[in-house]
Amino acid sequence: MPRRPDEPVPGGLQIAQFLWLLAGVLFLGFGGFLIYEHIDDASLNFGAVALALFFAAAGCACGVLGYRLFMGQRSARANLTWLGVITAVPLLMRFGRYSLLAAIVMFCVALMWIPSSNRYFKIVSPKPAKRKR
Repeated sequence: MPRRPDEPVPGGLQIAQFLWLLAGVLFLGFGGFLIYEHIDDASLNFGAVALALFFAAAGCACGVLGYRLFMGQRSARANLTWLGVITAVPLLMRFGRYSLLAAIVMFCVALMWIPSSNRYFKIVSPKPAKRKR
């Protein structure tokens, strides 16, 4: 089982780690509430089910990748950046009620790429050396 690095984690990255786990819970909660909202109707429409599945997948991915970020894996930071951009930009542009969640996700992405976080990942999870051809 992987261990958390002994290197002290910068404050911004600690906040991002916590907020990614919170975002995962919020995604799952919004997906569940969306199904609950539409369960009273005679039938669930395709859009509500698709959005609930999207929220469930994003919530699970945020949880797993947030844990990997907590363990100091550089690849988790890259995957969370893509996940954040792919999920937050459409939510920020279109859905008014989910814009707070999108703002949290975009704030997390920004916190993962500040200079102190970059230094932390260079120490904890350095890039492999390039091979000479």
